[in-house]
Amino acid sequence: MTVDLTAIEIERRLTAIETTLPTLATKADLQAMRAEWKSDLHSLTRWMVVAVLGSVTAAATITGLIVRFLGA
Repeated sequence: MTVDLTAIEIERRLTAIETTLPTLATKADLQAMRAEWKSDLHSLTRWMVVAVLGSVTAAATITGLIVRFLGA
């Protein structure tokens, strides 16, 4: 397969590459994003554990009150 590129086509492609390069993430960018995601995940997990424990406690309390007042 032969590719014949004119100088204008090469210039257009090079300009497209040069325009795109500054928008690409570096290794340091990716590591910073990973650290942020890990921190967010840790916070979310902690919130979920607290929410589940609170729900279980509330359900147990309500069940206990129902049993106590209905005499079952």
